[in-house]
Amino acid sequence: RFVADRQSSCLRYNQLLCGRPHWGAWRKKMKKINFTILIVFLLSMNLFGFDKQNQVISGLQNGNYENVKRLLQEWEKESPKDPDLMTGWFNYYLYRKAEEKSFEGYMQNGMYGSYSKTIYDEEDLRTAISYLDKALKTNPYRMDIYFGKINSLLHAEKYSDGSKAIIAFLKVYEKNKTDWYWTNNQKFSDNNWNVENTVLGALQDYCQLFDFYIDRNSVKNALDQILKLFPKNVIFLNYLSYYYSSAKEYDKAIDVLLTAYKIDSDDYVIVGNLASDYEKIENYKEAEKWYLIMSKMNSDEAKAYASKGLERIRNKK
Repeated sequence: RFVADRQSSCLRYNQLLCGRPHWGAWRKKMKKINFTILIVFLLSMNLFGFDKQNQVISGLQNGNYENVKRLLQEWEKESPKDPDLMTGWFNYYLYRKAEEKSFEGYMQNGMYGSYSKTIYDEEDLRTAISYLDKALKTNPYRMDIYFGKINSLLHAEKYSDGSKAIIAFLKVYEKNKTDWYWTNNQKFSDNNWNVENTVLGALQDYCQLFDFYIDRNSVKNALDQILKLFPKNVIFLNYLSYYYSSAKEYDKAIDVLLTAYKIDSDDYVIVGNLASDYEKIENYKEAEKWYLIMSKMNSDEAKAYASKGLERIRNKK
């Protein structure tokens, strides 16, 4: 199955190796807010507007959690309802017992080998999330807080809870598509930040974090809600096709890809996946048709992939 990696633009030719679809440098990247990101989550640690700010950031980065706790307690006395205080507590609990561990086995991308991942303390993870939930009760349009919750749950491989968090966010977004805020209650409109493109970029990232083989219901529930709001977005249609093809439901995958092709006939990832899925069901006539279409597209990567596909099926027709 053809996909392009968003970061390296490396082509991956085997569905078992690719694990999940990624979108390459060839696709114009969504405009995203450029914030300094601490560790892996979209929660800026510009924590609060008084002198202890740098001490808190330094404490989190250096693992000095006792000092961070003391600083947050002082902050709490001054501004107990500050949503950025809640994100500070979130990061404190999320990381204070987190461990980086090495493993050997099959990774999320389907490849076998040695890899490392962060293991979170279960109780601390629940406590961390509870602070974000508390912040959202009084600050329902703080997008960074939703994103921090979703990211942490998916990185912790809590796919069901992560899916529910995506759906909860999108239901709020469906009712309010303009008036959103970021860290320190910075308003999107005041900074000329594009709300929709920020949401789309984040959702693409979340789709990459799902395991399409382990918790399929969670993947499908999230994709259904995403496509309800963005029905003509070929990136999410491609993820839906991958949901079906990963279960070898190739006919359903092909139907989704044909819908995507009608929307954007120049998207060679869609064309390549159509060729690949037809090849998998041994419909070599259709596979050849789509490989030939791909071979004429304006991309050296697409042409190279199509050439290999045509060579592979040459004696199978």
